[in-house]
Amino acid sequence: MYPAEKEISGYVEKKKHGDELMPFVIYGTMMPTLFASFPLHCHEEIEVVLCDCGRCTYNVLGEDIELKMGDILVMMPWVLHSFALADEKDYFLAATYLISVEMINNHLVDSSTSKYFSPIMARRCSDYCVIRSGTAHHDEFRKICIELYDTYYARGQFFELRLKSLISDLLFRLLDDGYIRIMSEPPEGNDVRLVRRVVDYISENYMENITLSGLAELVNLSETGLSRLFRSVTGLSCIDYVIEYRLTKAMGLLRSSDKPVIEVAYETGFNNISYFNRTFKKHCGQTPSQFRKSNPCAN
Repeated sequence: MYPAEKEISGYVEKKKHGDELMPFVIYGTMMPTLFASFPLHCHEEIEVVLCDCGRCTYNVLGEDIELKMGDILVMMPWVLHSFALADEKDYFLAATYLISVEMINNHLVDSSTSKYFSPIMARRCSDYCVIRSGTAHHDEFRKICIELYDTYYARGQFFELRLKSLISDLLFRLLDDGYIRIMSEPPEGNDVRLVRRVVDYISENYMENITLSGLAELVNLSETGLSRLFRSVTGLSCIDYVIEYRLTKAMGLLRSSDKPVIEVAYETGFNNISYFNRTFKKHCGQTPSQFRKSNPCAN
């Protein structure tokens, strides 16, 4: 597995996608109905996002990518990414596919495993690609995605075999059309690995006092050097990322618990309730109490 488990423990998603017998799942991504942003993270699955309507900005390894109706974004395993609405008035609906390579890898050391599956899991491939609506091959990819969706939810006889066939077809087209390339070495450099260490630290210590100087010392860089590096990879400053990470955790607690707002604030690293309320409203358009009342997932 690449990168090493210790290096990614803090920002690898803990949620299990699918199960051992069916390592494949499709989610409906609805924004802002469920959330308005999702923090930096990665996972071992290939992720495919088919935009149904609206627009959303995905940040993939520091590059902002705006998705609009019909666009398809494909991200390979272990690629750091986040996403958010560009404007509070925007909305975004999409089908998000999480595909484990194990779904089609037969676990035998054959040519497909050595030439394609192993390099993909070892991150020796392109990081991502965007297939825009109206461009060459788009219709073929969209057709595969729609059939995957229909097959997954219809659960007809022998549907597992059809899913494997469609996923294999998707991977074949990505490689054959040149959207994804197999490489001799991982494209990720030392800069991204340093950012991974910072993100890892933040995810493990977001409840504590985190300073730019402390983060810079963690990776043996100056504050200015870390600030430039972190922004180049994630599109955010270190402190802005800490705030967004804490707010995401706070939104989760507001949805899933009846803890008082002040307790939610302190549990997510905000040591001043006034600052928490002000920051939450600035980023979410509502106070924490309003968010809890209006959120359909709240108690």
